[in-house]
Amino acid sequence: MYYEEFGKRDAPVVVMLHGAFFTDTYRGEYALGQRYHLIVPHIRGFGKAADEIFTADAATEEIKSLIRPCAPVFLVGFSLGAQLAFKLLAEEPALFQKAVVVSPWLVDKDEIPEKMMRGNLKMLAQLKNRMVCQMIGFASGMPKEKRGELAEAMQRVSEQTVRNCVDNGIALRENGPFDGCPVSVLALAGEKESEAVRRSVQAMAAKGAACRCEIWPRAKHNIPMAFAKKLTQTIDAFFRET
Repeated sequence: MYYEEFGKRDAPVVVMLHGAFFTDTYRGEYALGQRYHLIVPHIRGFGKAADEIFTADAATEEIKSLIRPCAPVFLVGFSLGAQLAFKLLAEEPALFQKAVVVSPWLVDKDEIPEKMMRGNLKMLAQLKNRMVCQMIGFASGMPKEKRGELAEAMQRVSEQTVRNCVDNGIALRENGPFDGCPVSVLALAGEKESEAVRRSVQAMAAKGAACRCEIWPRAKHNIPMAFAKKLTQTIDAFFRET
């Protein structure tokens, strides 16, 4: 599994699971590398793994295999990465010390909203345009090399990957495997996100034995990008709590 590394190699390991489309989700949080060894896997279907088709089961098994040699690790996930983080915590909690889960969508999945599917497919079509990728990358502060990598990778991301990301089967069900999860988890969402996302983090806090949630004022589905400094400080403080 391809992954990028940042920070101190002999420091505690933090695995950071990016959102859909953008493997560089955590550019603003790489300052954590001053204290941690950051590992950023490219989730199948995106980035260096764009030739593969995303499925939640295959992605989580690859991430488990990456983590096991250095477990237990700290875990961070945003959006799609947050949903995968939830699945990992539920299935194999012994791999993790603590986790910060940002903006997951874990409820109301019996029927996938067609509007959401159309929106994600529309975004895929837009990101197939190399100029759009360059503009988004520039606005996000990505260096020229990274902007080029994003544009190239998006040419290989498939419609099936996007459909599987939306309809991924990850949900917070009654009497599910996350109930009583012993890992200390901080679940975050923005007050301007969808009700489903806000309900997801609240439900996680209700079910996880050591999980709490926060709803951040003014935040949309953009916490790692728009609130980078606050998120960096929050992650560090939470991981350092005794």
